This record gives sequence, C-alpha cells and structure tokens, in this order.
Amino acid sequence: MSASTPADRFASPFRGRRVLVTGHTGFVGGWLCAWLARSGALVTGLSLPSPSDGGGASDLAEVVEEVLGDVRDRSTVDEVVRRARPEVVFHLAAQALVLPSYEDPVATFATNVMGTVHLLDSLRHVPELARCVVVTSDKCYAPRPGPHRESDPLGGDDPYSASKAACEVVSHAFATSFPVPGRLVSTVRAGNILGGGDWSPHRILPDTVRALVARTPLELRRPRAVRPWQHVLDAVAGYLLVGSPEDERSGPWNLGPSAGDRATVGEVVALAESAWVSLGGDPLPSLTVGSRVPVSERDELSLDARRARDELRWIPQLDLPETVTWSVEWYHDVLAGPSSLPWAAHGHDLPKTTRQIEQYLALDARSASVLGAHAAAGR
Repeated sequence: MSASTPADRFASPFRGRRVLVTGHTGFVGGWLCAWLARSGALVTGLSLPSPSDGGGASDLAEVVEEVLGDVRDRSTVDEVVRRARPEVVFHLAAQALVLPSYEDPVATFATNVMGTVHLLDSLRHVPELARCVVVTSDKCYAPRPGPHRESDPLGGDDPYSASKAACEVVSHAFATSFPVPGRLVSTVRAGNILGGGDWSPHRILPDTVRALVARTPLELRRPRAVRPWQHVLDAVAGYLLVGSPEDERSGPWNLGPSAGDRATVGEVVALAESAWVSLGGDPLPSLTVGSRVPVSERDELSLDARRARDELRWIPQLDLPETVTWSVEWYHDVLAGPSSLPWAAHGHDLPKTTRQIEQYLALDARSASVLGAHAAAGR
C-alpha cells in the first residue's frame, strides 16, 4: 500500500515507532496490537498472562514483544517503560467488567486507578514519549439523560464506572501538572465494543456465541437495556487517530456509533442468532430473562462523538448489523476450524484478525475517497 492511499493515515504515523500497549492480552488490546504490527510499529505489550477463561492474545507473540506483569506493581511498570522507551503509549490494562467490580472493588480501583498512576508517573521520565492514550469508558460520565458530550460531568454509581471516571481525573492531572513540549496525553471513551476474540464472561456477544455453540438456553440479565454498540475496529481506528504523533490535539474523545446504531441487548442477540443461522448453525433453543442482579446499571447509554468526527475525520465504517455479522463470522471461522481448541484455550486468531483489518481498511479507503470527491466538488 503506497503512502498516498487514504487508508495509510493509520499506518504512516506509527511505522518504525516504538509503541507500548498495556493490556495487550485483552480483547481490544489484541486487535490494537495486530493493527499496529501491520503498520510497521515496534510493539511492546505489558499485561497479565492470558486468563484461563480466554481473553488472551497468545498468537500476537509473533508480532509483539510480550512482557507479563501487573500494572499494580510499580517496579514492573518502571522496568518495562525503561526497556521499551516508548514514543507512543496506549494504556488499556484494566479490570474491565462491571459485575467483577462489585465482587472485588479494591482490585478494580487498584488496577484501574493506581495502575494508571504508576504508568503516567513512570512515563514522565521518558524523553522520547510523544503521545499517551488512556482508554477509559462511556461509563465514566455522571448519569443524565441524552447523549454524553466530552464536557459533561464525570461520575460513577458502581466501582467500575467510578474507577474509570477517576482515570479521567488522574490523566488530566498528570497532563496539566507535568507538561512537556510536544507531548500530549489524551483519553478515549468508547461505547460497548463487539468483535471476535472477546472470550470473557458477562459480555453479551461471547455469552451468546457460547450458547449457540453449546446449543443451550441463553439467559439475559437486562434485555431491554440500550447501549452504543460498535465494532472493535471502529474503536481501534479512533484510538490510532487520537494517538497519532502527527496530530496535535489532546483531551478527552468520545468514540461512539451513530444514533441509529443504539439498540437493546435483546436486539443484538437476535442479530447474532440470525448471523449464526445464516452460517449453517442452529438457533438458540430458548431465551430467558434472569433475575435482575442487584447492581447499579443504567437503562440507556449514548455518546455524542461529533468532536472525533469533525476534528479527526473518524467515521465508523460498520453499522450495527455489519458489526454483529463480522463478529459472529470471526467466531464461526475460528471455532469451526480443523485445529479448533476448547473454548477456554482460545485467544486471538491472528490470521482471521488481520483479514478483517484489511477488509476494514478497504472500507475506510473507499469512504475517504468519497469524502474527498465531495469536498472537491464543493470547491
């Protein structure tokens, strides 16, 4: 791909650069590392070992210098930062689920807040660092009706949401208290991310695929809850644009789908089941609504992502049906393969992940060409 092609806007800023990704063995971290490696970045990953229930990115050891460690351990963070000397950092290491945050709030705050403090303080001593992107969540906002904008108050009624709001405060404090010319610290707040390679429990798509594969009933906790669903590649594309050393804008960024792609949990399950059946699988034997877990979860969440669209030219390429179809196809291809491993052993399937990245870049290139043609016609 030549440097002049529209899709290269993601690759050229990172080619040959040293990039540190924390949480690289996680679902989103795996996709980010695969894309960065494809772009020619020199990637170091810091993460806990892949958990036994999946969620790992073990295939990425081919393209990432992996360091297994815990961001709660300051000495580990210092050593990795010293060795990697990163020019760009993407901080994704986190306890990323609401329900476990109730079960172990101390570990959630220790990982999400103090882990971020350890990293940002260590990075203060890296002269080569140009960009740091801290990944938080759409749940970092104080509850209020309507789509959240970046200027809305932060808050959280559960340990996970509160920890992500605290990450936003910590990131802002480090950026303003310890400024370095040419260095920018940004935060990104994405919606509910779907995609292949997510093997965690308590997530709607992995739970649905598990039920489809096993042909067992699926229990939904909140089938009418509305969320801003988006494909992992749309989110990662936004992360890359925010983290580009060629861009001079910082601060917080919302990365969410268009209003038409907000849907209920039940609607997402129906789309996944339809996609699975179209690939030759069996439908779910039944759906049940489980007893409501006594946790604080909002009935509806939405994001206003106009800043990213206007300033970064970030355009989500996949609508909700496409998002679910791409995700289900990923799982179907991986689980149906001749070398398919037991569910718990799965991590990231690098060839399948890379193929979908290439498909996504082709969509982005066409979209950029259309926008360019419209702009030229308007002159």
